[in-house]
Amino acid sequence: MERTESERMVLRIPVDLTAERLGALCRVRPDSPAWETVEECLPYVNEYGSPGAVIRWADVERIDGDTVRVNGHVFHSLVLADKLKESRRVFLSVITAGTGLERCPELEGDPFFDTLRGALLAHATGWVTAFMKDRFGFDGRAMLNPGSLPDWPIVNNFALFDLIGNAEEIGVSLNRDGYMRPWHTTSHIHFSGGNYQNCSLCRRYDCVGRRAKFDRAEYVRIFGIEP
Repeated sequence: MERTESERMVLRIPVDLTAERLGALCRVRPDSPAWETVEECLPYVNEYGSPGAVIRWADVERIDGDTVRVNGHVFHSLVLADKLKESRRVFLSVITAGTGLERCPELEGDPFFDTLRGALLAHATGWVTAFMKDRFGFDGRAMLNPGSLPDWPIVNNFALFDLIGNAEEIGVSLNRDGYMRPWHTTSHIHFSGGNYQNCSLCRRYDCVGRRAKFDRAEYVRIFGIEP
């Protein structure tokens, strides 16, 4: 795959959702009592929503045991080493819901506010992976983000942000522990790995956000221990 555009791109993500799409992102069905709230909030989300992203190509230079070298930066992670072993190039990303909704007076103090920001982040993530596919033919749906698994803790955000460069262009910063601001912001390494989900290796069995079943056999294969 040749790189035909800039190594690094800042993306301003359009928001033009339908009620059906916003409802799906909020996990609210049309027959739910909360559907009316979705319809009421829709014009504000479309007007004030301001998600953005920074993405960047990177080379997987070396993998040795649990050590992964990407564009000169070293990460230590068994799952990262396993998932990137067939990859020569990956995309790095920082994706944020932004702070636009905070400027909407009609949503101030609304108990649905965090749900809407989560929906914007999900919309932005889907938009970015679609952009990778449409522009570069790169299937970036499989991704790993620092802090998602104990094997790759949140402190890896420091090296990832160094690689991506100046995430403050989209209003994102790190605190001293590696957590991102504003909330509803994520960072990833995207790789061509089908439909891999971190949830398949996560032992928080009762997580309400679970998107895939826990895969015990895969957990044992990668980590060499019983969960």
